[in-house]
Amino acid sequence: MEAEAKPIGFLDLVRLGQTEWFRYFFGLVLILFFWLVVGSVFVIVPIVWVMIDGNPETAVNIETGLVTGVDALVNYIALNLSFGTLILGLFVTVRFVHGRPFLSLITPAKRLNWKRLGQGFGLWLLLVFLASLVEYLLNPEIYTIVFNARRFLPFALVVLLLTPMQTTAEELLFRGYLLQASGHFGRNVWLLALVNGVLFMVPHLGNPELAASAILLPLFYLSIGLFFAFITLRDNSAELAIGAHAANNLYSALFANYTNSALQTESIFLVTDLDAVYALVSFWVMAIIFYFVLLGRQTSKGIQSVSVTNE
Repeated sequence: MEAEAKPIGFLDLVRLGQTEWFRYFFGLVLILFFWLVVGSVFVIVPIVWVMIDGNPETAVNIETGLVTGVDALVNYIALNLSFGTLILGLFVTVRFVHGRPFLSLITPAKRLNWKRLGQGFGLWLLLVFLASLVEYLLNPEIYTIVFNARRFLPFALVVLLLTPMQTTAEELLFRGYLLQASGHFGRNVWLLALVNGVLFMVPHLGNPELAASAILLPLFYLSIGLFFAFITLRDNSAELAIGAHAANNLYSALFANYTNSALQTESIFLVTDLDAVYALVSFWVMAIIFYFVLLGRQTSKGIQSVSVTNE
């Protein structure tokens, strides 16, 4: 009688394929090249628009990369399409530099668990709505209705198509490639989650939202990365994180965007004052609820170490 095979841990997927250190160095360079260099082709589109338009009201913000005076939809499409090149870079790196399945960035299973992804999406969407409702009841003056059906509907279609691509690209990079790679250095789940949170925070330090608080907003982004990394290790897959991240950004883009957001959209409400304390506290309340609802009764399985061989 054969012994029952142990399930493969999420971190053990990194042992598939070719794992030499120079492949990670080259792979990361390749990923960043696709994202920041090839992807810049799309970001340049609004800038070219400015040059052609010749309108004195249009200008390029060097710090954010956004173009003022150009339709927000053009900016939104351009910035989000650059994340498509990030996914392409990840695919090329994982398949041809490391020689392992692209799906291994998400799960050790043979196919994506859409139910788990949907659970993460649905629960986080409910939680962020409730958090927004509480904030509205506490500070109704910071919420302004800006709904314009003529502009909102086409924007909503683009947001529904592109935002999941943007959030999935970030999850594949941070909770997939980088989190798994860090498993080579140790298996302390909290340390790995903290490092992943720091890595996630760094590229967000240039976001204009930090004007609300140069201390609490970085902690907010660190918390997002840390928590999504933790639930990925705890659930042995990135499906919950992918779903929750998509729900978070879709809600912000369509329902309650912030005046000084890095991604300006046509939302239903506009939040004129970002309460950094409330954002950080409410996030951890949501995170705790999310964890206990979807993972509270589940035994830890994502940080175990088992033998993985190439087939």
